[in-house]
Amino acid sequence: MRRILILSLFLLANSVFAQAPDWVQFEARNQKYPADKYLTGFSSEAITTDQTQKKLLGRLSGYAKNQLVEAIITEIKATSTLRMNNVNGNSQEEFKLMSSSSSHASIAGMKVETYFTQKKKDGVGYAFAYALKTDVINYYENEIQVFLKNSKVQINIADNSTSQRKNEEALKTLYRLQTSFREVEHAQAVITTLTGNFDLPSLYRTEISAAKEDVQQKITGILNTDQFSLEDAAWYITRAISLQSDDKSLPISVSNFTFENSPMGSPFSRRFKAAIEQKLIAEGLSVSTKVDNTNDLILYGTYWQENNRIKVITVLRSQQNSRALASSECFIPKTDLAAKNIAFMPENYKNALITEQQFAAKEVTGGDLNIEIWTGKGTDNLIYVGDEYLKLFVRANKECYIRLIYYLADGSKVLLLDNYYIDMAKVNVVYELPYTFQCAEPFGVETLQMNAQNKPFELLKFTSEYGYDFLSDDMATILAKTRGFKRVSADKEELIKAEKRLVFTTMSK
Repeated sequence: MRRILILSLFLLANSVFAQAPDWVQFEARNQKYPADKYLTGFSSEAITTDQTQKKLLGRLSGYAKNQLVEAIITEIKATSTLRMNNVNGNSQEEFKLMSSSSSHASIAGMKVETYFTQKKKDGVGYAFAYALKTDVINYYENEIQVFLKNSKVQINIADNSTSQRKNEEALKTLYRLQTSFREVEHAQAVITTLTGNFDLPSLYRTEISAAKEDVQQKITGILNTDQFSLEDAAWYITRAISLQSDDKSLPISVSNFTFENSPMGSPFSRRFKAAIEQKLIAEGLSVSTKVDNTNDLILYGTYWQENNRIKVITVLRSQQNSRALASSECFIPKTDLAAKNIAFMPENYKNALITEQQFAAKEVTGGDLNIEIWTGKGTDNLIYVGDEYLKLFVRANKECYIRLIYYLADGSKVLLLDNYYIDMAKVNVVYELPYTFQCAEPFGVETLQMNAQNKPFELLKFTSEYGYDFLSDDMATILAKTRGFKRVSADKEELIKAEKRLVFTTMSK
């Protein structure tokens, strides 16, 4: 499958006399680029004394592109989360793959325009990312067709290598086909989400499923098995990465694997990550433990129950361009995990899944506000064990009000910050929350929800105990008072909103 190209068009209008493009204004932008036809991302910000115009526009372009991508990926995840339990077994796996294969991927066909207006004492930069939905759909439909043609050629090449007893060459070809499947699954997810149709002929679901099964059977035939112990599965994944790697010197960061299409981990996730890191080092590959190193490759993984075994799918992605570089699939018998006393389910999984489904409905995306929240371990697939300490950091690129709510494993809801005002002096400044959390019972999945907007939030009901404000409203009421409507226009003034969420899996040592 051809490499997915991220097409970025930067049109710099630097003259102070140039007329502002129509997309700079909220009403005009929505009229010319309506949500039913376009994917969009927009960001604006006043220039400061410590940055150049080029630096500002470059950063805003990144914000706008990320906003567009996050909007469609969030919708893919929401579709997967909300619909997965209402379909049959085969479709369940498709929805799980929709979410996992699109996670951390990008969107083809984006264009980005920038504009800078100079005022008497300062200036304002603008960036707008957009993609016509029909163009995106057509691009990914074509990618699927091209893959189907190329896959037949690659399978023949693998067969020839096997017949000549060149098993390593055959495995390399077959593993790379599995990597292409991840890109095809992402293409299917985008098309399904944009069209609302899971059964479009252009998705070629039957043909793709048959190709996947054929490739897996050929790999199994060469290895004489597709089931491994936990340690052997770690070796298998490492070997697949090694065979597909063009540059083995690039550092690989291993993310905690997540259960099904959720952001939740388990004791298995933690144990498996450590096993893979050990095997990568033994294979001569470089392992990174740094947080948010943009030069790293990141190995993501998802797993779920399939009869009496655990199915594991991995994908290695570049942080530079989000491209899938390697992938693998294997099974671990449940009996192996049971013998080692390793749990693969989060302790409060069912309740946490219900909570995640509530979050997924009507999640706030888009808008001219960029907020960030992270921990000392980053933002993704977070696991904390007993007695570990958690510190939180936030940042916003505009003046806004921030609300932070922590949903504990026992169902309690703590209001950490409410209507905390980010004034101009705090814009783009890292703020460390004045709270330090120690991981303790009850263990399970916990969620931190961060919302921001340019007007104060509606007040929530709470009672104060032990130095914390515990919310008494139920989750539906909290979300309604926090999210409200996605956008409201009063006297042509846009109500700007933004939302981020961190999910933690806590467990004993």
